[in-house]
Amino acid sequence: MKKIAYFIFTLMFFANYSYSQGEVEALNYSRNELYGTARSMAMGNAFGALGGDITGVFINPAGIGVYRSSEVVGTLGFMQNNANVGDINKNISDLSLHNLGFVGYFPLRNDVMPMINFGFSFNRQKTMKNEINGVGDGASSMVDYIVDRSYGINPVNLEMGENKPDPFLGPDWLSVLAFNSWLINEHQAANGDYYYTPLNTGSGAPRQEIILSQRGYIDNYDFTIGTTLNNVLNIGLALNIFDISHYLFTDFLEDFNNSGGYTLNNEITTSGAGVGAKLGVIYRPVNAFRIGLAYHTPTWYSMSEIYQARLDDDLGAFVTDPDYEKGWVNSAKFRNDYNLKTPDKWVLSAAAVLGSNFILSADYELMNYTNMKLSVPSRPNLTEEQKEIDAHWYDEDNSYIKKDFKAASTVKVGAEYRFTPQFSGRLGYAWMQNPYDADFAQAGDAGISGSNTIYRIEGDTNYFTGGLGYRFNRNFYADLAVVYQTQEDQLYPFPNLYNYNGDTRGELVIDASPFALKNTSVRGLLTLGYRF
Repeated sequence: MKKIAYFIFTLMFFANYSYSQGEVEALNYSRNELYGTARSMAMGNAFGALGGDITGVFINPAGIGVYRSSEVVGTLGFMQNNANVGDINKNISDLSLHNLGFVGYFPLRNDVMPMINFGFSFNRQKTMKNEINGVGDGASSMVDYIVDRSYGINPVNLEMGENKPDPFLGPDWLSVLAFNSWLINEHQAANGDYYYTPLNTGSGAPRQEIILSQRGYIDNYDFTIGTTLNNVLNIGLALNIFDISHYLFTDFLEDFNNSGGYTLNNEITTSGAGVGAKLGVIYRPVNAFRIGLAYHTPTWYSMSEIYQARLDDDLGAFVTDPDYEKGWVNSAKFRNDYNLKTPDKWVLSAAAVLGSNFILSADYELMNYTNMKLSVPSRPNLTEEQKEIDAHWYDEDNSYIKKDFKAASTVKVGAEYRFTPQFSGRLGYAWMQNPYDADFAQAGDAGISGSNTIYRIEGDTNYFTGGLGYRFNRNFYADLAVVYQTQEDQLYPFPNLYNYNGDTRGELVIDASPFALKNTSVRGLLTLGYRF
């Protein structure tokens, strides 16, 4: 093989599907976290049956029918994230606007439907901002994983050169990077099949390191309308617009016997816009008790990514080819467009309002993550053959989604006690179940697309919350909340690989040796509101 350093700084290729997305990305943009005003967060976000709060309206649009005045409200939040892998701790902080909303109250002077309310709100539904670093000895090298993944690929399709087709337009970037860095060597079997073997780096476990940095958010804009019927039944409808912005940087390093190794780098910038809707009701059979039910449709996203990869190698101690020189291989920047449908969600809520001093509330949410779906955007002027290819492009990824995920629950409880007419105290708790099928979570053999092999198997998430509220007068109020979040994950440098008999997993043949990742975060929120 002849190695060629591949410099392209300004040229942008637009080659759809050379780096298609998979189940890891689908989950990242479908799974959310707790969000909202300081009052709702202090009560564990359990606001689906209460209403009268801009976050309660977001959870159940029928909550807008509880309002008997107009309101303007905003929440500022500070977050401190900690990611711990072994002896390495990485901290990062964030200060941002968490929500901003307006509710307009319009009385109708009608006994059956006494008013109709309109609302608009902005909510930061998910903040993706963290730094992760893990170091350890791997049982298997990622080169073994690349060898398995490269089986059957003609090496001619991996070669790089000025007069050759760009191999990054092909289906497997990892094979291109490894082949042109001397990490894998090609062979041809007697039956004509091509296969690869890893570079001989001697015995001993490779030293591995993961460096991961991400920045981004999922924002939501809600337009809500609702009313109350006979002061017993509240109903509401909302149209939702979503905005995604996400930047991911990863480095994976392997060092062989302290004599050399390689670093695989990936950079992915994602943007997306989506739409959805929500319908909700709150029924109040008696003044002290409320029952809520809300349905959130899937969100239909149109996504766009710009990505590039690079492999730096220093393998002079192992490569016998006299033409070898340490260096790097990198792709140009490519773009991929795809569609994502997230799961729908059901929210069942109940709340007790005991006198004027005490509130107890609980929400139960259910999302079926097997309903996530990836697809190719429609393109004009295609042949029938091209349309057929587009229609089935993500079939394998969607089959992984159906097999590897499950329906997951979220349980939220909260309480508020009013010590005086002006001063209130609040406590809450929330548990968010992980969305993985148990066999898949234990096996750790995710379907990875592209050259970024690092992914997480996330654990259950626990939130412990509390806060205070103070009403300065009949119009102006302020709320404070503190939210402590914990989650334990398995951080994989690449997927495990097994011998398979049909769909049945057999012996583990490539052990990715995942890192134990413990995530904790502390959030402080301040909400200011004005009712008129």
